[in-house]
Amino acid sequence: MDNRVYWIWLSLCFSHGSGKPQQLVESEDAASIYQNRQTICQSVDYLTSRDGDRLCKISLERAKLVLERCGELGIRVVTLNDPVYPEKLRHIYGAPLVLYVQGDISYLNDVPAVAVVGTREASQYGMNVTGNLSYQLASTGVTVVSGCAVGIDEYAHRGALKAGGRTVGVLGCGHDVDYPAKNKNLKQEILKRGGALIGELPPGTPVNGRYFPVRNRIMAGLSDGVLVTEAPAKSGALITARLANDLDRDVFCVPPYNIFDTKYLGVVPLLREGAKAVFDVTDILEEYTVQYEGRIDLERITRPVIVPANKESEPELKVAGESAYRGSQKVASDSHQTQKEKFPAPEELTDKQKKLYDILTFDPVHADDLAREVGWEIYEVLSVLTELELLELVTAHSGRRYSLS
Repeated sequence: MDNRVYWIWLSLCFSHGSGKPQQLVESEDAASIYQNRQTICQSVDYLTSRDGDRLCKISLERAKLVLERCGELGIRVVTLNDPVYPEKLRHIYGAPLVLYVQGDISYLNDVPAVAVVGTREASQYGMNVTGNLSYQLASTGVTVVSGCAVGIDEYAHRGALKAGGRTVGVLGCGHDVDYPAKNKNLKQEILKRGGALIGELPPGTPVNGRYFPVRNRIMAGLSDGVLVTEAPAKSGALITARLANDLDRDVFCVPPYNIFDTKYLGVVPLLREGAKAVFDVTDILEEYTVQYEGRIDLERITRPVIVPANKESEPELKVAGESAYRGSQKVASDSHQTQKEKFPAPEELTDKQKKLYDILTFDPVHADDLAREVGWEIYEVLSVLTELELLELVTAHSGRRYSLS
C-alpha cells in the first residue's frame, strides 16, 4: 500500500495545528502508528480519550479516497518526511503532516521568502503599496507568499507575477473549492508562472472561518519574514504576524497612511512591539542579503506603478521603465541638457542647500555619491536633502536616491 495513505489517515485524526501527530511520528512511522494504534492510545500520556477515539474510528478507506481524489485532480501529496517538504515549515510547532501541493515547491528550501498579508477590504493606497513592494521583492529573487484572498493578498500575488517572479498561495480550503471565485484566474496564473498552491486541507474541504487562522501558521512557517501592509485592529493578518513572532521570524509593517483611519490601526501595536517599519523595499532586503548571498539581486529593483481597475475587471498593474536602484551611480554633473533646464537655486537657500542643489539633476543620484562629491558626512547630506525635500525642490526615490523635483 502507498505509505502516503497512512500519513493522510493520521492527519485526519487530529485538528489542524495540533502538535500531537508531529510528536507521534518523531518516534514511529505513520504506518506503524496505524497498526499499533490501540496500544499507542493507552501508552502515550499526551493523547486524550478523544484522540484515542479518533485514531480508532477514522478509517483507512477515507484516507485512500483522499489520495485517489488527489490523483484525479493532479494534486501532489507531500508528507513531513518527504525530502521536498519545505525545511522552514518542517520545524515549526504543529507542522502539517501532509501538504497538498499544486505546482513546484522544490526551490523553497534555497530562496528567501516573505509573506505579504493584510486586509481583504484594502484601500487603493494599500493595494498600490502592496503591489509595488511585492513586485520589487520578486524582481530581486524573493518568493512572495500570501493567502490567495481578495484585497491585499491578491495584490501581493499580482505584483510578484508582474515582476516575473514566483509566488506561493496558501489555501484555507480544498484545492478544488473555487474560493474566492474572483481569484480563479489568479491561481491558474500562479501555477503557470512556476509558483505553487499549498494547503493542509484535503480536496473537497469547504470554506470555514476556523481554518484561516491555522492556515496562517503555514504562511509564517514558509517565510523568513512577514510583511503587513494594511490591516485594521481586528485582522487575520495580525494573527500571521503574531505567529511569525512566535516562530522567530522577522515582522515588517508599512506605517499607517493615516493615523486616524481605522483601516491601518492594526500595525500600530506591531510597530510598538518592535516590528520593522518599511519605507522602502531595501528595509526588508537588507535583512537577508548576507544570509542569501548571491540569491538576492539588488540591481533588479524597479519602480512599478500599480493601478487598481474597476470592480468589474481584473486589476491592472503598470510598470515604469526607470530602474529604482543603480548601485553607486555617478553624479550626473556633466548632464548639460539636464543642468540647463533647471531653475537657478532660490536666493533664500543656505550655502549648504545651494551646494547640493547645484549638483543635483533630474536624474536620481544616490546619497552616498552626493556625499563623495561635496566631501561631507552622509548624515549631513541626508539632513540637507530633507530640508530641500520639505521645500519641494527635491524628490526622494527608493534606495536613498534623490533628484530635483
